[in-house]
Amino acid sequence: MSLLLLGMAAHLAVLALLLAVGAPAVRTARNPGPAPVLPQPQPRVAVIVPLTGDSPALRHSLASLLDQQGVAFESWFVVRDADDAAVQAVEELSQRHANVHLVVAGAATACCQKNHSLLAGIRAAGESPEILVFCDSSHVARPDFLARLLAPVMAGRTPLSTTHRLVAPEDAGLATLAHFFAALAVMMLQNAPLLAQPWGGATAIRREVFFRESVDRVWARGIVDDFTMGPHLARRGIRALPVPGAALATPLAGQTWSGFLDWWTRQLFYLKFCMPLVWLAATLVPLGAGLVLAAACWSLLAGIVGQWGTAAWASAAYSGLLALLGLRFGALAKARGPAWRLAAAFLAAQVLSVFCYARTWTTNTLTWRGIRYRARLDGTVDAVRHENSGE
Repeated sequence: MSLLLLGMAAHLAVLALLLAVGAPAVRTARNPGPAPVLPQPQPRVAVIVPLTGDSPALRHSLASLLDQQGVAFESWFVVRDADDAAVQAVEELSQRHANVHLVVAGAATACCQKNHSLLAGIRAAGESPEILVFCDSSHVARPDFLARLLAPVMAGRTPLSTTHRLVAPEDAGLATLAHFFAALAVMMLQNAPLLAQPWGGATAIRREVFFRESVDRVWARGIVDDFTMGPHLARRGIRALPVPGAALATPLAGQTWSGFLDWWTRQLFYLKFCMPLVWLAATLVPLGAGLVLAAACWSLLAGIVGQWGTAAWASAAYSGLLALLGLRFGALAKARGPAWRLAAAFLAAQVLSVFCYARTWTTNTLTWRGIRYRARLDGTVDAVRHENSGE
């Protein structure tokens, strides 16, 4: 009984600490204040965006990346194949924006496709850019996003700045909200002292640092871009500076449970492949949380069908406090939806995080966009299989 109470208290304390540490970054992301004034003359900037497919949401995201105020830059949109549906979207954008360039990277054979495409974009940009910016194609940027991300790099405060994203749930589906809570936790962790690293948003780095520290060689064999670059540079004394005011927005609607589980497992896989000792040590956290959650559910069930004892009352209080914390996390990020759905999704995210972490123990193969990657525990790719082509 005492161990169960201790576990419940520890779980609640960890979540409360995360809320306290991450809240300032979330508030800044939502209300960043006045845009920074960049130094003049500005260094040359190349924005490199790998993408695939075409949709109104994609076009809205790309348009927002191009509609940046106060920054002169060239953009390089990279597709794998010349017949990709995204090509038409890029060509139409190039008719309205003179700084848009299209790059066809070809299929990756020794690293993940995203790394292969980013490296192709860097080569296409040439040696003139002084700062490289890497960004996904599925996020919506405010007009001052790029200025905020670049400001500390241009001012010489850091050679490497990064920002995360805030998932904006557009429906009250439980899977959509669970995804929102998981992504929010990552965003908060990314902005915590000593934990910040590029992951899941956008990153700016001085080109000279990128090549001097051999990030290109790491990417040429890597399973992921940001999660290999961050630890690699940190070992060389270069830490990423988080810029929460530049946070991107990720609209999310219609998420399914399988989609959420695949996405969350994939994020945890990156921890395994790129920081295996941390992944191994951190196993105690989901293992302990899983045991506590299971014991609490069992005690509640026993209380419902039998007599309410101390364990049942403690489990009821624990579940209630978890639900209240979920409402607080949701209110911080202005998530909309019935309170009971927010609370239920937060509880589901806790349980399913344990399940997703357990999945990372079962295989070293990661599947993404029709490509299967078998990875080693040093973050490198052992084999690439394109499922649609049989390669």
